Amino acid sequence: MVQLFVLCPLAFILALFLIHNLRRPAVRLRLVDIPGGRKAHDGEVPLVGGIGLFATFALVALLLPNELGSYRGLFFGMGILLIAGVLDDLHDIRARDKFIVQMIAAGVLVFWGDLTVAHLGTFPGIGELRLGPLAAPFTLLCVVGLVNAVNMLDGVDGLAGGVVLVVLAWLSLMAGIEGYPQFIVLPAILASAVLAFLVFNYPHPWRPRASVFLGDSGSLLLGFAVAWFTLELGTHPGNTVPPITMAWILALPVFDTVILIGRRLVKGRHPMAADREHLHHIFQRARFTCRSTVYLQLAISTFMGAVGVGSWLLGVPEWVMYVLLLGVFLGHLYFVMHAWRMVRVIRWVRGRNRQAA
Repeated sequence: MVQLFVLCPLAFILALFLIHNLRRPAVRLRLVDIPGGRKAHDGEVPLVGGIGLFATFALVALLLPNELGSYRGLFFGMGILLIAGVLDDLHDIRARDKFIVQMIAAGVLVFWGDLTVAHLGTFPGIGELRLGPLAAPFTLLCVVGLVNAVNMLDGVDGLAGGVVLVVLAWLSLMAGIEGYPQFIVLPAILASAVLAFLVFNYPHPWRPRASVFLGDSGSLLLGFAVAWFTLELGTHPGNTVPPITMAWILALPVFDTVILIGRRLVKGRHPMAADREHLHHIFQRARFTCRSTVYLQLAISTFMGAVGVGSWLLGVPEWVMYVLLLGVFLGHLYFVMHAWRMVRVIRWVRGRNRQAA
């Protein structure tokens, strides 16, 4: 694992260098996010996070001594999503065309990468619930859903990158526990690049506002990479990580996306239509700052991952964790469906706490 102590700092430094130096060319090419409508940021912000992340990830991965042939599908899928995302950032391509590209990338993962969800776990009285011929279409749906879930998270500075960082950390930890060091290096390299991106994207004392955004190119390729690494670990022969553990780790972005798409369909709107009904928008209406909103959602994501991994290590029955996760989903649904009431409660609680302080 000496590779980690060399390649991760290298990825961090290279990503800093690339993202910093890509900003001016992006402005000249008009690869920028312009404020207006739902976009309340100040000035034009370069959309080069995805380009910098992909270039860093690919260049540093080439330095690995082991053969990367089994990861050609990963880089190809990330590459086509990067190209589609850049085109969308430049020209706003149609939702149907984006969906087709996402399905192609998901197909690369399933049929080239040979990664599929073959079963959903073990249940009392049933045994192992295998998907059989439904495995491939189910996996395609999950991959496209996860890609869009990360894309929809990208509404507050640092949120999408932060949640991806949390997920990659949990996946790396589980790979280490399982004794698969080969499944740690690439996620760790990508995580290092994401951390460098957050230096430009997340507000801090030396940079009060984001100077770079992920863009669709970045959020789409990160969602695809997370899907690949999750399935690679979860479907490896001999692994003991149940599917429900992965579901807990990915629950925050997935639940928010499923509920949003469901609400849009009920209202007769396009499922990919933009709105301000995400969980982070609700927190902001409750008068949380952007920074506090990100902190809160990262804490939720970390806690969900801890519950999932902890239950796996403690041997909690899978059906129990499915029931608990269903309860979390219903709680999330209630929170979003009664957002106006939840906002009032949160404001009242925060006001009482300030008075008590």
